[in-house]
Amino acid sequence: MLDRDSRDGRPGTSIAVDGKTMRGSRTRHTTARHVLAAADQHTGAVLASTDVDSTTNEITRFAALLDQLHDPHGTVVTADALHCQRDHVTYLAQRGAHWMLTVKGDQCPACTSNSPACPGASSRSLTAPPATATAAGRSAP
Repeated sequence: MLDRDSRDGRPGTSIAVDGKTMRGSRTRHTTARHVLAAADQHTGAVLASTDVDSTTNEITRFAALLDQLHDPHGTVVTADALHCQRDHVTYLAQRGAHWMLTVKGDQCPACTSNSPACPGASSRSLTAPPATATAAGRSAP
């Protein structure tokens, strides 16, 4: 379990990175404002944020966002599939952070097929058929 008393990118913190388009921010002459934020997963407090203007996207703003944190060493950073990028993983590793990123099937065919080309393929199965729920709330094969 992570230490809930650590905050602001210190060891033990878990941080969620996510982008949001600000509802109601679009005008007749401007596109809606889009923000990428890093939030403490325990309190929901936004620790850092950066604008994502119309000439770029969240991918290019990831490092700039996390550079605002004091020291992410030992921090667990979670993000959606958009951020499952080699550059992002390299950045997090260089800063000493841990990560949990969503991987979609079309992002890493080797990983989803349990190919030996994917490190750790023998220890997981991402292509297992989904279980179906039973009336008792357990999953059936």
